[in-house]
Amino acid sequence: MDRTTLLIQSIASLIKAGDFKNSLKRMGEFEQNNPDERLYKFYKPGFLIDIGVGLKSEKIIKDGITAAELALEKAKDGKVQAYLHYCLANGYTDLFELTERIATAVDRNIPQSENLWKAKRHLMKATSVEDIGDTGLIAQLFVNLGNCLDTLGRSIEAIDTYDEAIDINKNFSMAIANKAKALRAFAEISDKYRAAIYVEVYQDIKSVIDNPDLVEVGGQSAKQAFERELQYIESRFQDKSLLKKKLKHPRYKMDDLSNFEKFYLELCQKEKLFLNFHIHQDHCEAAIEDPIFIRLITKVDDDDTFYKFAKYLNQIKEDYAVARLLLVQSQYRQDDFNRISERTSFVYALDYSQFNIYTGLLKSSFKEAFNILDKVAVFVNDYYQLGFREEDIYFNSIRGIKRGVSIWQDNGVIRKEILNSENISLYALYDIYRDFQSGEHQRIQDIRNALTHRRLVIYDSGLTDWDSKLDKHNIGYNTMLTETIQIMKLVKAAVIYLVNFVNVEEGKKRKAGGKPILDMYADTSQFL
Repeated sequence: MDRTTLLIQSIASLIKAGDFKNSLKRMGEFEQNNPDERLYKFYKPGFLIDIGVGLKSEKIIKDGITAAELALEKAKDGKVQAYLHYCLANGYTDLFELTERIATAVDRNIPQSENLWKAKRHLMKATSVEDIGDTGLIAQLFVNLGNCLDTLGRSIEAIDTYDEAIDINKNFSMAIANKAKALRAFAEISDKYRAAIYVEVYQDIKSVIDNPDLVEVGGQSAKQAFERELQYIESRFQDKSLLKKKLKHPRYKMDDLSNFEKFYLELCQKEKLFLNFHIHQDHCEAAIEDPIFIRLITKVDDDDTFYKFAKYLNQIKEDYAVARLLLVQSQYRQDDFNRISERTSFVYALDYSQFNIYTGLLKSSFKEAFNILDKVAVFVNDYYQLGFREEDIYFNSIRGIKRGVSIWQDNGVIRKEILNSENISLYALYDIYRDFQSGEHQRIQDIRNALTHRRLVIYDSGLTDWDSKLDKHNIGYNTMLTETIQIMKLVKAAVIYLVNFVNVEEGKKRKAGGKPILDMYADTSQFL
């Protein structure tokens, strides 16, 4: 082992031992004698950020961020790029923890934090690098992204991200424990599945709490946090023996279903497209339903408010169910659809472009899903009585009003109604809005605009290279399918955050009232 590697390892050892001052001193000495050492420049950002955290120094953390940004400008190797994005995300997360974090139930600084938002951006960029070639780093990136999303209130998406890490390493303790912690956030609003989720969470955390890699990756503080989770769950159960019971989730029965119903359930279950909180087990009957709904506290003589908002949510859920069905139909080839498609004449342009009922269904699924976001914004506008006309409201803007004004922001600043709610699920919706504003979802916005106002031509992915191109009016079939599934997942998360937001707000009213509140029966018949 050469001298440079030994010196770098000695710095790492000092940091691991908590000797931050001497590690910083040794870095200075090494850099003075080896100013152009490439291996050192690779490790320097991470070293500085870790030292800055240890010394609680905002300046040193920022120095680490600057070093990572400079190194990233020159990085060409995929693994190096991913690692530097990882360092930058750590740096911005640490800045949030050091300079912004408030020790309250719901931190009001979360939706306003540029540091958290930048951390998320870098983690998303890191996980999108294709040629990393290091499964350990990839798994860690997904865990960190999940942690960031969870902090921002986006727990549904965080759970999916933890699953990505677990798919890579099924024994990754931090991924298992963090996923369980994210699941626990939905236990209280899961009605009859509340106890099952608590038990599942408890058992998952218990299974990894003593694993050495839990402390190795997350530190002693992570283990202590998970121990507090266990203690909290134990406090919810009078009969502690229930926490040790093996839960049974009978798989849903498919014997009497048609071929299309089977295909529908399998595709939707695979892509996790059902609207429910039974997200700890995908294969049982409860996991293939859309039961989530809001609860409202109203005056005894108020017969209108609940049904008004119920119809709003009915429309949102109906649109989502239709978008999901259209997606499935676009993937299910059948003779009657083939014959129906052939009754419409399309000109073949000799370029492998595709126009038929199946591509039309896929396009319609995308449009229907995207439009739900506007309805989410309308719901929030009416819930808080913000006063905007429904017909002017879009998810990320208000028609006829200058940029920077929406139901989420006023002149580029988060609305006081959103901020003062201290509601983490509303903060999650706000963060989705910020992603749209930043251009994070520019691709799906371009697809929506092309489908709605112009044209979008889908090409055969096997015979063209359109999947590797970015164009506002042309797209490969595989890319279109992927983007449609992604918008469905984003909308699913948004709808769940909306329902959770309302239920949390109404729970505050229930607690503040201090009096017994009667439940009102709601008929769910469809009269088919």
